[in-house]
Amino acid sequence: LSGILQGGIYAMFAVGLTLIFGVMRIINAAHGELVMMGAYLTWVCFFHLGLDPLLSLLLTLPVAFLFGLALQKVVLNAVVGQPELTGLLVTFGLGLVIIYVTEWLFTTDFRTIPYAPGSVQLTATITVSQNKLISFVIAVVITLAVYLFLKLSRLGKAIRATALNAEVALVCGIPVRRIYLVTTGLSAALAVAGGALVSIQFGFNPETGVVYTLEAFTIIILGGRGHYVGALIGGVMLAVLEGLVSLLVPNGTAMVELAAYALMIFVLLIRPGGLMGVKDA
Repeated sequence: LSGILQGGIYAMFAVGLTLIFGVMRIINAAHGELVMMGAYLTWVCFFHLGLDPLLSLLLTLPVAFLFGLALQKVVLNAVVGQPELTGLLVTFGLGLVIIYVTEWLFTTDFRTIPYAPGSVQLTATITVSQNKLISFVIAVVITLAVYLFLKLSRLGKAIRATALNAEVALVCGIPVRRIYLVTTGLSAALAVAGGALVSIQFGFNPETGVVYTLEAFTIIILGGRGHYVGALIGGVMLAVLEGLVSLLVPNGTAMVELAAYALMIFVLLIRPGGLMGVKDA
């Protein structure tokens, strides 16, 4: 149960990474740093503006969306259509810039946000922490809203058409460059929302973004690169595995990452395209 609750949050911010790859074929190595940035934005809103961490999303998500637009215009437009390694290296450098700027502003100390520290008694023997349950519900609402946006709205259909074939979409009158802007803004907003939700559960510092980048990569590899539903399945799989290993294996906390990457390697061996990808990819 704990793994499923955590997996919902993992999947939400991993969806942002799979969106950018699916639409622009750019591997965003700075995605975890955007999650970390969301945690710090929430911390600033909580301690300096007195805003509830959940209400602060009304402020931080528009800021993240605008940051994504600027990121696309200044950095990512230059690498669209280039080899995947080019985008990977550029975003890796961007991630380092975000880390060092955050260290300059906030130091390397760990920060925490005390929020809903109590627990909810589900059965006579099962309790769940309130902040984890709240985070899961918010993550599900945001993920479902994005899914319906992509599935039903005119702009969402244009994003999916661009992901399938940008050249054909352009011929059909879809403003592809504008779609790229919206996609990166949406991806940044999902990452910042993920940062807000993990910040009320765990401590964080500027280096924690690296961990979230690796987790997001693992999730989209498990589910299939560029596959929205696959990212949801991969997020839940990863979090459930982490929970089981930490509980059942002696010194399991230290083995969590090893188990996660072992699962990734196993899935790639039997399905190189991921669980929801093409089998012979």
